[in-house]
This record gives sequence, structure tokens and C-alpha cells, in this order.
Amino acid sequence: MNIKKIVALLLAIALAGGMLASCARQKEETETEGFDYSSAFDSEGYFKNVKASDYVTLPDYTAYEMPEEYKTASQESIDREIEAIKNSFKTQEKDTDTERVIADGDTVNIDYVGKIDGTEFEGGSTEGNGTDVTIGVTNYIDGFLDQLIGHKAGENFDISVPFPEDYENEELKGKDAVFSITINHIYKDVYPEINDEFVKENLSAYYSSLDEFMEDLESRIIDQQQKDYVWNKLLEESEVKDYPQQMLDYEKEYYTNYMNQQAAMYGMEVDELAGLMGFENLDAYIADMEDNMKETVKSYLVVQAIAEKEGLKVQNNDIAEYFEVYMGSSDYSSYETAYGKPYLKFIVMNDLMLNKLISAM
Repeated sequence: MNIKKIVALLLAIALAGGMLASCARQKEETETEGFDYSSAFDSEGYFKNVKASDYVTLPDYTAYEMPEEYKTASQESIDREIEAIKNSFKTQEKDTDTERVIADGDTVNIDYVGKIDGTEFEGGSTEGNGTDVTIGVTNYIDGFLDQLIGHKAGENFDISVPFPEDYENEELKGKDAVFSITINHIYKDVYPEINDEFVKENLSAYYSSLDEFMEDLESRIIDQQQKDYVWNKLLEESEVKDYPQQMLDYEKEYYTNYMNQQAAMYGMEVDELAGLMGFENLDAYIADMEDNMKETVKSYLVVQAIAEKEGLKVQNNDIAEYFEVYMGSSDYSSYETAYGKPYLKFIVMNDLMLNKLISAM
């Protein structure tokens, strides 16, 4: 487990680490195949044939001053990130509290035997092997897991559950089943203490002590909250005079491709998916997303306008350093394959821009 990547993702917000962190999650979960992220950018990471300063009026960011509250990491922000890190390293073990009752969200180990009209049916039993289920998460017949709520470990009881009319098994669809349930045990979450022992056991490849780890954590918090402050101020005080059509088309292509990929994943037509989301069809969904697209294009314009004004150029070593800080490794080859170097340069340009403005404050 790469702690630097975990910390980076937990702290990544706004445009700096957050944009690439979102890309990382998308790549791992549902990569938008078919969409060329770099298609709108030139080799330097600027939008092709767009002079951003023609479209956006920037505030006098040279007069910005960093408020004192953003120069230190508050105890509240430190505690919040520590809790998030604890959650990343949490484990589960059997709860020995015999009085604990199952609640929504709990993970429990159960056995069950299912019967229809008093006869066991194929696939309706754990055969005494036990199975872990999480209430509200594990995919079971509607109403099955909900009926475990309120029970305790060691209890045996029956529940009644109707199979849906559209159930995939023809012999079971629409029929009422009775399941004899045994609650073997309930799990509890166990969170580590963030101390010298934790650092030694889990983070020794990156930190030599708890103090070093905390110093790095606080530094990341300060860095991110300052970038968040400056970025929000820039967005609030910048004014878009017009939106380049090619940038809006880029966003439209992204949303269209994303919807097509999601529809394909669920085995349905894209207009059908849009209908389930409350829209007449894909075109109606795209039209509804227009304001979101314009907000995104505004952020692109602000970044590029400042980069143009400051003469920012992203080099390969800048990309490597960015990935080392935010993703825990300077090897960005897999991301270059997925997104293209021009897009990566634009992402890193965001960070270079914010660093430059903050360093001058």
C-alpha cells in the first residue's frame, strides 16, 4: 500500500491534486474509453487555437495576500485527515459484544437455508460454510438483508422473502421463499492508532518517524488549503466574456462519450439511460449539463490565461515531480497512455500556476 498516494488522494481538492485524482479514480473504476483527453490540446498543454485572454478578464492576482489562517494547519483539519488515513488502514474482526444488535451498514457472517413450499431449492443455502454480507451494500433479494437488522450473534430465525417477478431463475421468479437464518457473528471495525509503531510497521519506506510523517501531512494540508483559497478567489473574481465553441464541444464530447460508456456497461440504449436519470433523451441530458460545461470551461480559461500571461511551460521533469508529490511515484507512463501527454501538461500547468501565485504572495 502506497501511503504517499493515499495521503495525496485524501488531501487532493480543487484543481491542484483533485483533478488528476479524479482521473486516477475514473481510470481505475470506469475509464471513459473512446474519449481522447488530449485531442483539444497542443503539444504544450494549451487549448489549440485559443488565446484565453481574449475570452476571460482576470482579476489583479498580483495583489493577492495569503490570510494568516491558511498559513498553518488547524487541529481540526489534521484530525480530519488522520481519521481518513485511519479509515484507509482499518481492519475488521469479530465483535465479542454479545448484546450488540445488527444495524444498517454492519457486516455480518450468516448461514441460511432457503425453502419454497417447505422444500429446499438449489442455490438457496450456504451449506454451513458461512458468508459475509453487509447490510445495505451486498446485493441480495430485496428485503432479505433488512430483516437481519435488530438481531444478535447466535440467533436463529426465519425470514420470508418473495423472489421478484423478473428474477433470472425461471423456477424461482415470483415465488415466496422462507429462509432459516443463523447469525454466526458480527464484525466490528478496528482502527489503528497513528503513532511511532504504526509508522514503523506501515510507512517506514517513506518516513523515519511519526514526527516526520506529521510534518509532511501538515505541509500537504497547508499547501492544499492555500491552493484552494487562491483557486476559489480566481474563479470568483474572473469574468468570462465568451466561451470558445471548441472548448464547449470538447466538454460535450466528454459527457456524450461518458453516457454511451455507462449505457453499454448496463446493456441499454443511451436514451434509455438518460430516461432513467429523468431526461427525455441524451440530447436533453447534454442540454441540462450546459451550465456545468461552462463552469468547467471557465476554469480552463482562467488557468490558460494566467499561464499565457506568466509564460508557463511544462517540462517532463515538472510532470514527474507532480506525480511524485500527488501519486507517490514519478512514473506517469500509464497515465500518459490513458490521457496523453498534452492533457497531463495542462493538469500540471494548473499546479505550476497556483504555486507561482502563492510563492509571490
